[in-house]
Amino acid sequence: MKNTLIKYLVLAFSVMIVFSACRKDAYEGTQSQDKGTSFFRLTEGKIRAQFFSPFTDKKVVTMFTARRDAASSADLNKAVTVVLSGIDLTAYNTAHHTNYTLLPSDAYTLVAQPGVSQKGTGAELAFAPGDFAKKFMVELDGTKLDPSESYAIAYAVSDPAGLTVNAGKDTIISTIGIKNKWDGTYAFTGTMVDATNSNLTHVNDYLSAHGEADGTPAPMQYELRTISATECEVYDNYYYGGNYMLINNNGAMSNYGSFALIVQFDPATDKVVAVRNYYGQPAANTRSAALDPSGANQYDAATKVVTIKYFMKQPSVVTAAPNVRTSWDEKWTYLGPR
Repeated sequence: MKNTLIKYLVLAFSVMIVFSACRKDAYEGTQSQDKGTSFFRLTEGKIRAQFFSPFTDKKVVTMFTARRDAASSADLNKAVTVVLSGIDLTAYNTAHHTNYTLLPSDAYTLVAQPGVSQKGTGAELAFAPGDFAKKFMVELDGTKLDPSESYAIAYAVSDPAGLTVNAGKDTIISTIGIKNKWDGTYAFTGTMVDATNSNLTHVNDYLSAHGEADGTPAPMQYELRTISATECEVYDNYYYGGNYMLINNNGAMSNYGSFALIVQFDPATDKVVAVRNYYGQPAANTRSAALDPSGANQYDAATKVVTIKYFMKQPSVVTAAPNVRTSWDEKWTYLGPR
């Protein structure tokens, strides 16, 4: 009985090998997992943001990639043309509180790609039999780009040519920005004093004790992200991810709600001339940012170090003028591009 069972198992295993060996996949792209349904997607949707150091020559940039995921080789071998319509950036900015500017037509030329074309304010992507991906590439003219602008091209799928559009992949806002000279990743060191709570101290107090275990050793790293020719927002891409000013709260990582810095520089002198709160000046919780005039408040172009003192004011908590709740005395040392 045992030998008979073994024979049947060997036979079944042999059949599996034969069927597996006979299977051939002619399609090298991504086939749809939903049998009978072929999908289309703008792979970077909904927003693709790219930043570049200032340049005066021309640079080829991929703004977005479109892809069809065919249900079968037969579907892949059909010719289809997907139509994209331009998105009204003025209306988009109003609805999403952004400030994108349409990339001027004289600032770029469309790189010739089979099946990729612009039609008025829209675009067409013609997939020939066997095509499963299209790149929308442009050649940017750096002399036409203003560092104070956030440029974008914006499209939405208006005719998917019978394909099913993946959820959330039907629009693309592809943005281009020129970094100002202070843009980059910095190590933040220094001290912090909260006049109302001595348990709240500088973020590096937490990272020095616990950062190695968290995979984020001290010192704290923040990015200065260009938002105009003279301003950068301070962004945490190191611990949480977001616009925060992190703090040590009696041995635990924390942050001040609705408070993060935007820093303004004087391009002629590299002085830090102002700071303001990313969440409003003041935010709903009355928190605002201000420079401490006793600080050097200076960027050194030779060392790429920012020496700065600044306050968080909160009159709802500290009622006496000048309403300073928290003081920072820091050096921001450039580590590299973000």
